[in-house]
Formats: sequence, C-alpha cells, structure tokens
Amino acid sequence: MSYYELLPGIDITVFASYYEPWGYTPLESTAFSVPSITTDLAGFGQWVLDNYGENSLESGVEVIHRTDSNYSDTVNDTAREMINAYMMDADRMRRLRKAARNTARSASWDNFINYYLDAYREAIDHAAHQNPPVHHEEIYY
Repeated sequence: MSYYELLPGIDITVFASYYEPWGYTPLESTAFSVPSITTDLAGFGQWVLDNYGENSLESGVEVIHRTDSNYSDTVNDTAREMINAYMMDADRMRRLRKAARNTARSASWDNFINYYLDAYREAIDHAAHQNPPVHHEEIYY
C-alpha cells in the first residue's frame, strides 16, 4: 500500500517539527482530510495560527507552541492532543476532517501563486535597480 493510499485511513498525523520552513507533510495530511498536529516552528503551523488562530475545529490543525527549552511541554501537549483525538466522538471528528480539508484548499497553489509571482517581480525589480544594465557607450577606457 502506498503512502497516499494509507493516509486517508489515518485518524490524525503528528509532525512536531523543531524547524521546518513550510511543512508540506501536515499540509498533505489536511489535503486528505486528516487532522494534523504540528508546531509553531513550522511555517505551515505559523500560517495556520495567522489565518485561523488556535481554533483547531475551524482549521483541522492543532498547533503546539515549541521553543528551545520546552521539550517536555511539547511532548505533553502533543500527547494530550492525541488523546483528545482518540476520545473524540464521530460527529466532532467529521467536523475536524472537513475543517482540515478546507484548510488545505486555502493553502493551495491557486491561492499562493500570486504571492510567489509578486515576490519574483519584486526581486527582479530590486536586482535591476542594484545592477543597472551597462550600455557600451557609457564604458570609458
């Protein structure tokens, strides 16, 4: 069985990253309607907090606060959220799965591509002003 065949059958995924610039794995989970636990040190976790706050029923993603010095808290918070998911009734789990899927749709390339294009245009514009093209008639020997 492949990963993508297995993923929809999972109740919840956990990606307690210490550092991850974006975090595609929790996003993949939500795309398959699988709620996820991640940290605020992953870009995806921070994006969820910025867009949904700490309301995991709205996002389908639980974001755990993680720092250099709170390893035990991270473990305990992650375990607590896993137990909460295990104890969750079927109706609430369906709502969480639906929220996860909607979050993945919000984080799709259809919504993000314009930010990348804007950043690319800004970088090109900045580079053009830093290193203006040299015209041969301006070169003096």
